[in-house]
Amino acid sequence: MTVKVKYYNWQKPKVSDYVRFKKASPNLVGLNEWLCKRFNGSSLGIFNKRPIRGGTSPSTHYFGAALDWKYPTRVSAKLVIKFLIANSEELGVQSIHDYVGGCIWHADRGWKKQAADSDGMGQSWATWLHIEVTPSQWKDSRPIPVKVGAENLP
Repeated sequence: MTVKVKYYNWQKPKVSDYVRFKKASPNLVGLNEWLCKRFNGSSLGIFNKRPIRGGTSPSTHYFGAALDWKYPTRVSAKLVIKFLIANSEELGVQSIHDYVGGCIWHADRGWKKQAADSDGMGQSWATWLHIEVTPSQWKDSRPIPVKVGAENLP
């Protein structure tokens, strides 16, 4: 499923991104809090000044624009993935990396299978989702029920 969210490549940042995005996205902080409360998962982190795994480009975490969320069960992961995609425009979600499932969803092109690797992609022990937010909704701190409507919550 593709949606109208415009994908932004955080690995090719503008110079201004280094000034504008210097902490954890309020949008992802709120999403993490809601996910943890609703599904009993936990955060593996949002803001971390480091390069991408196996590379030199800045990680999306460098700009506080990615949440690694550890889920308690595969069932909850699938519910969260479905919810995030269905509400990606309202939440500003542009990308979801499903490590156990071995695939990545981008808002502008849908799902793409990934090769298994030692960093967790395609591995049964990698029970987390990597969730990226767009620059335009990076600072949206409204509560999740307000963004998507209480009737659309899982």
